[in-house]
Amino acid sequence: MTPFIDMMFILVVFFIATSRFHEAERDESIRLAQSKSSLPINTVSDLLVINIDREGQKIVDGRPRELKELERIVRERHQAKPDSEVVVRADTRGLVGPLAETIELCVRLGFKTPSISYQQAGP
Repeated sequence: MTPFIDMMFILVVFFIATSRFHEAERDESIRLAQSKSSLPINTVSDLLVINIDREGQKIVDGRPRELKELERIVRERHQAKPDSEVVVRADTRGLVGPLAETIELCVRLGFKTPSISYQQAGP
């Protein structure tokens, strides 16, 4: 019985170590706007997360993307999974233009309600 338990423990550790968690797409250098509401931040694994940093760069999967490349990614995601969701995370210290441009792009390509992620403020 002990070897079986050891083997199961090793498999659990292996799967935990090799899993890609959804949190990996959240760029911690982006400072989000704060809200005092208690609405939960979406945690569905079938999300396209678009981070917009302080300089207005659009980042998907950890890489900065040009507008044409971002458009291609959003279009392919919508064609592959029409009911998937888009979450836009914009740095609060940046300009509003890149955020508006990204949301307009998502709506134009078929995503009805792209979400804007924010950080919950204290009570």
